[in-house]
Amino acid sequence: MKSRKIKRVLLAVILAVLLVIILIPLLWCVSLSFDRKALNALPQFSLVPHEPSMFNYKVVFNTIPLFRYYANTIFVTAVHTFLAVFFALACGYAFAKGNFAGKKFWFIFMLAVMMIPFESRMIPLYLQYKQWGLLDTYAPLLLGACAYVYGIFFARQNIGAIPDSLRESAYIDGASEWKIFFEIVIPLSKPLIATLSILQILSNWNSYLWPLVVIKSQKKQVISVGVSLFNAQQGEIYYGPRMAVAVISAIPLTIMFLLLQKHIVQSIAVSGMKQ
Repeated sequence: MKSRKIKRVLLAVILAVLLVIILIPLLWCVSLSFDRKALNALPQFSLVPHEPSMFNYKVVFNTIPLFRYYANTIFVTAVHTFLAVFFALACGYAFAKGNFAGKKFWFIFMLAVMMIPFESRMIPLYLQYKQWGLLDTYAPLLLGACAYVYGIFFARQNIGAIPDSLRESAYIDGASEWKIFFEIVIPLSKPLIATLSILQILSNWNSYLWPLVVIKSQKKQVISVGVSLFNAQQGEIYYGPRMAVAVISAIPLTIMFLLLQKHIVQSIAVSGMKQ
């Protein structure tokens, strides 16, 4: 018993030290964003602003259309997440419970495609969207959501744990395949939906390379690229405004993760169930 308590105490101490190491840079970033002295020079390290002020945030909002970047990013993230999660669930349900020709082949083929890095497919995709006349639109950012391969794989594993007896009972009652999908599979896949949504939101909010390539208009740009352009156009290192941009861009993700993180644990538990 004593050895277990000692191990728990040591583990708690190690985790506390790691937490402090991770939090100090984040807290310093927030402190610099509210520090008036952090404009042209980096002030002495302090977790409390030397001259508390909203000046850095005013500089940011007066320099770039941050609200427009926010609106664009929220739109792309919401639509992309909805499409990706819906098609992942639908395809995962088909691979888990469906019976069609070439089922195993197409599943393996899909996983093989997932192994190809995006960078190697980026130029062909760019030329394809250019030929279709879809550059500088949100279509290149949204159409890829229909083929969320990792989500399909994850959905197949989770939906496969749902007992077949539920589907058979629904079939006996005259339910169609779509009715079973919407009224049985989706309600039982809430942790899965939350997990895939979190992954998609994180991926889309932090997406940089593909929006930079296909979106040319500043008014249509997303916040990740907008923040990068803001940092690139500064002749001097304005620490305060740059930290303010970083804080503003991270707020939605932080709130979203705090609200939905419990569903990740539930989803892991569901994926471990066996019929």
